[in-house]
Amino acid sequence: MTSAFFPTLLAQIDRARRVDALRHGALLDRCGPIGAAHCSRSSFPWHLTASVFVVDAAHRRTLLIEHPTLGRLLQPGGHLEAGEHLLQAALRELHEECGIAATALLALDEQPFDIDLHAIPASERRGEPAHQHLDFCFVATATDDAGPGGELATRWLPLDDARVHQQPRLARLAARLAAARPLSLDQGLRYRGG
Repeated sequence: MTSAFFPTLLAQIDRARRVDALRHGALLDRCGPIGAAHCSRSSFPWHLTASVFVVDAAHRRTLLIEHPTLGRLLQPGGHLEAGEHLLQAALRELHEECGIAATALLALDEQPFDIDLHAIPASERRGEPAHQHLDFCFVATATDDAGPGGELATRWLPLDDARVHQQPRLARLAARLAAARPLSLDQGLRYRGG
């Protein structure tokens, strides 16, 4: 990662900490200081990732990917590439995995909506030990005809679908989004609350 991007990334992480200081602050404190090495997928026992929780304009459905390695439905996302900050990585992954470009989004919150630390199993194929992802999730709105068109199989599911609520993080994201008040589309690409 180039040094010019790292201060921007740290500032973004600090703003996310302040949004939900109790939960996010405790989680980030558990990980310890974040260094440039944590931007690389070869950093163990944990490294940074970014994702996007996409909902339709009515906020009734979410677009999930069928993760080929983990074998479960997840929000689109993945690892940072050299020189990327969190939002750039999340939007690149959304485009690669679902075929949705940032310019096609109806709304986008430019601050992380949720932070999660979750376990990733070892992968012999990749030569990776079991590790953790410190994931920063953004929320975006897209038309319900968005996706498929990327590398991975996608599906729109109602926010109250049992498959969404089988996974604690997806359930938490759906519940937090239901409690948030979206701005109207003519007010810009931001969400209130949550």
